[in-house]
Amino acid sequence: MRIPLYINEYDDDKARRSKRASHLGQEVDWSERLPMLWRSLTVGPLWVDVNRDADAGAERWVGYDEEEQPCYCRYRFQVPIGSISQRSDGLYSEDLVAWRMRDGRWLIHRVINCHAESRMAYAFYAFSESMPR
Repeated sequence: MRIPLYINEYDDDKARRSKRASHLGQEVDWSERLPMLWRSLTVGPLWVDVNRDADAGAERWVGYDEEEQPCYCRYRFQVPIGSISQRSDGLYSEDLVAWRMRDGRWLIHRVINCHAESRMAYAFYAFSESMPR
């Protein structure tokens, strides 16, 4: 499903454009977890393709720039911890957001939660030469 994604302002040495962000009636903030230090160094998406698998509790968003190249991605998923024969109340979840920098690298923010006997969660930023798959 292709969804137009508009940002407040986008100026890439081209005409300034005013844009709105929406998905299913809710505003989309593609730069929500993007540190202020790197905001001017990223490429903003003009639209987003959204894929959801409700049964698996997963979704993946890929945003595209004016040249129809990926410049933003986000995925979220949850899986129960334990084997099929042994039911567990634990849950592993991951939420990743990545932005393409103007130099071609990808800035990635990943949040991992492991809710088992003890709660463990951590988040970190990293750079990659390619978009996360």
